[in-house]
Amino acid sequence: MNGRPRVAVLSVHTSPVDQPGIGDSGGMNVYILQVAERLAARGLHVDVFARCRGGSDHEVKQVASEARVIPIKAGPCEPLPKAELPRYLPEFLGGVLREAKEHDASYDVVHSHYWMSGWVGRAAKQVWDAPLVASFHTLGKVKNYSLARGEAPEPPVRLDGETRVIAAADRILAATPAEAGQLVGLYRADPDHVRLVPPGVDHQVFGPRDRAEARERLHLTHLRFALYVGRLQAHKGPDVAIRILAEAVARDPETSRDLVLGIVGGPSGNDGEADRLIALADALGVGERVVLFPPQSQRRLADFYAAADVVLVPSRSESFGLVALEAAACGTPVVAAAVGGLRTIVEDGRTGFLVEGHDAAEHAERVLRVLRDPVLQASVGAEASRRALRFTWDVTADEVRRVYDEVIHAA
Repeated sequence: MNGRPRVAVLSVHTSPVDQPGIGDSGGMNVYILQVAERLAARGLHVDVFARCRGGSDHEVKQVASEARVIPIKAGPCEPLPKAELPRYLPEFLGGVLREAKEHDASYDVVHSHYWMSGWVGRAAKQVWDAPLVASFHTLGKVKNYSLARGEAPEPPVRLDGETRVIAAADRILAATPAEAGQLVGLYRADPDHVRLVPPGVDHQVFGPRDRAEARERLHLTHLRFALYVGRLQAHKGPDVAIRILAEAVARDPETSRDLVLGIVGGPSGNDGEADRLIALADALGVGERVVLFPPQSQRRLADFYAAADVVLVPSRSESFGLVALEAAACGTPVVAAAVGGLRTIVEDGRTGFLVEGHDAAEHAERVLRVLRDPVLQASVGAEASRRALRFTWDVTADEVRRVYDEVIHAA
């Protein structure tokens, strides 16, 4: 290896420059972009290959001095449901290999994100004779153990794909000890190949700020504000957030007399989820208390966190839970389901509250505890903000770089 180490990052189903909260964009987008920028600053050259989805997406985007996002045509150059993408993986692989050949580019390591990118990464590893590092962000088997009512299970093609990528990868990055255990226990990953690399948070963006001023900027003065941030899909639990609001209103009308719920995010596909949520709120008698906001930029999102009295994270599974970490960094208490990575981020009673299961009444009781006790709200928020300082994107990038060096030198 001469000069800058070169990394090929694969992100088939979503691009790191997409707005989180729209379609299939979420924490993974933030992760890839933040880490790519910092790896470039540490002397690596990073090419992120993502499927072209139309508009300006067909152009190469320079996101840092030595980091680019390169669109690859695979299927129609337009947004597609995630379920349709596996058929286009060979075309995506061919596009990546052609792009590298045309520019005489060689790579020292391949890093795939999500199982479809891992499918491409397995083949690229063989063609380029480069080690493969795999990140999954979510795991199909874990998701299938915690489906919402009526939610379709992850298909066998995903479960088989994950198993094959895990077997082929030289290293697998896990966000939390729980995910590491799932990789080994459910997928028979080699424990010696698993490395713990938690995501981070940008503390220059997400940090404590004046709640009254944040509410004024959002036109939410004289209200109590609960917040849900995430894609509008059953697995993330926006319906549970609405039920929590209804339970809080029913249990303590006085404390919740001016309580509203803000839902920030967009649907995954055109499946009418927003309409269903509005209908649910109306049916529960809290329709006038639920406000849907479109996905927000990172800086604007920080105002939402700061304006909130409490942030609800009722996910049915979470490999990490970046929303909970961002809220904590802003000094806002989190009431979260005790699943996956949320157990790592939230310490029950100290930095927020964890609830076993998704019973809205149980979650509502924790919300009311926060609303009734300003001293508790302030102390929990302050401790959450302090502990969130342990998680930074610089630390994440350093750990990723360490794994890259490990596999490159072992090759």
